[in-house]
Amino acid sequence: MTSVFSLVLLLAFLASGFLAARLTPVGRFGPLAKVFDAILWALLFSMGLRMGQDRELLSALGSIGILSLTVAVVTVAGTVGAHLLFARAYRALSGETRPRRVARAERTSFLGRIGHPLFLLLLVLAGSVAGFFLPGVAVVSDGTLSGWILYALLFIIGIQMEPLGARVFRSLANPVVVLVPLVTVIGTLLGSLSLVFLMDLTPGTALALGSGFGWYSLSGILIADLGAPVLGAAAFLSNLLRELFAFFLIPLLALSGRPEPGIGVGGATSMDVTLPLLEEAWGPAVVPLCLAHGFILSLAVPFLVPLFMGL
Repeated sequence: MTSVFSLVLLLAFLASGFLAARLTPVGRFGPLAKVFDAILWALLFSMGLRMGQDRELLSALGSIGILSLTVAVVTVAGTVGAHLLFARAYRALSGETRPRRVARAERTSFLGRIGHPLFLLLLVLAGSVAGFFLPGVAVVSDGTLSGWILYALLFIIGIQMEPLGARVFRSLANPVVVLVPLVTVIGTLLGSLSLVFLMDLTPGTALALGSGFGWYSLSGILIADLGAPVLGAAAFLSNLLRELFAFFLIPLLALSGRPEPGIGVGGATSMDVTLPLLEEAWGPAVVPLCLAHGFILSLAVPFLVPLFMGL
């Protein structure tokens, strides 16, 4: 699948869901969240099936693990560093003369923090085991199955984005709302470029691996469909690790007095999975910024990943 054709398809299904929610009452369908979860789980299981039937990929699991961990570390480090450097600009744009007081955070159990990413990882592992023992199926091994499940997921995401879109666009009048996701992108991509020296990758590949911004279900499948299943597996795992790191780092970053580094670490997940923890750390006032940040980064992923993979 070419990067341009892949981008067009992704945007078509995302826009179709958005328009469906705008023109019909589908957005008010009660079990929509459960449908989303079911499709996401099916996507991750199908990703595992594809991995399990790819013997070359299985033989490279050790190097994939090292690459994934390295990607997660450098992208998180680049993001945090960039936001700390912009702390003075954030205060100036917000009209603040001193760092914010940290909101009192509730305690979140260890299992509560890591349960979600571990469950998703187990789905992929279960699919890999099943794929290893099942006979080869063309629609699984060539990515056709996971590709169509991904399009269904994007359609649901488009439906979910419709009510959020108007709210985000209204908030763009605030320069901080635009600057924070921009700094996250810059920090993440600068961190990703270090992979050129650390892991001997090309600049395009390094940037593509970092451009998932925590959206594992899209970046991994997309890179695999663009002809790089090993890198797709690394992208999935690295973005899952980024989410896991965020659960531990957000309470620590709250000590900085600024919410932006914590929001940036969560990447695209700041509007859903990591949102409750961000609200605990900085209070309800930070929620609109978290939503806008996640929304903007989610829109950037289907543009940036194919763009960098094509370099």
